[in-house]
Amino acid sequence: MSAPPFPALAELQRFMSELIRAPEGVAAGMQDLISRGLLESDDLSYAIDASDRLAPHARLDIYASMYFFRLLDCLADDFPKTKERLGDVHFNNLITDYLLAHPPSHYSLREAGRALPGFLAGHELATTFPAAGDTAQLEWARVDVFDDFDVSVLDRDTLLEGSEQGPEYFSIRFISAARLVEVDSRVLAQWDSPEDAFDPADPGEGTVAVVVWRKGFRVLHRRAVEDEARCFSALAQAGVTLSELAEMLLKPDASAERTSERFAALLELWIQNELLTDARS
Repeated sequence: MSAPPFPALAELQRFMSELIRAPEGVAAGMQDLISRGLLESDDLSYAIDASDRLAPHARLDIYASMYFFRLLDCLADDFPKTKERLGDVHFNNLITDYLLAHPPSHYSLREAGRALPGFLAGHELATTFPAAGDTAQLEWARVDVFDDFDVSVLDRDTLLEGSEQGPEYFSIRFISAARLVEVDSRVLAQWDSPEDAFDPADPGEGTVAVVVWRKGFRVLHRRAVEDEARCFSALAQAGVTLSELAEMLLKPDASAERTSERFAALLELWIQNELLTDARS
């Protein structure tokens, strides 16, 4: 029986990719391709040379293992706290299930974990490890801001100069490398004190808002302070004038003095955190 004709490069790349990513290994992947009429036989010798010890499909299996463990290592780097919480075995099983449901579709490995927080929140492991999805969500936000682009941050002098033009004219916004996430308060407690066991019986404080941002080359996060969360969306999406910000902070039962103090305190915090930029730039 003669070997099948050597396939075109695009076809060869396609079925090699499918075999390397086959969830049950190359041998099972070949049978699947044959049943779908995409591969004529399980003889890959026309495309992959056999060695003294390994058949062609066994040689390809080495690359399949490398493919999975490379993704596993990358995701472990992006989600170290999640891995620590679940343990090596559970994390390995989670990533196996995740890659079956969400095979990488982007050329960059950086995008491989984008759907992991939501996937983990609905996974059976979430029953054994409550709020593990929230841990992953916080970690992904930290990955996301680290890779976001740089902008010039607003310093105190520039803010004062701009405010002198009139609060209705000077617009500010948050830097691009900033996110607001809602997570279980117990995630923050365990993050700050990893030696403390996560107690599922402790209800904690419920869901809390967390600001995640990059300051220079450091990624930071903290709980959102009073009124910050409800201002975040507007400041993250578009420029907000100082007058508009003051209106956001104004509460029916708050005095003008109290609103002014809160306004000044938030601006000072955001300047110190290097969270603000000039919306006109």
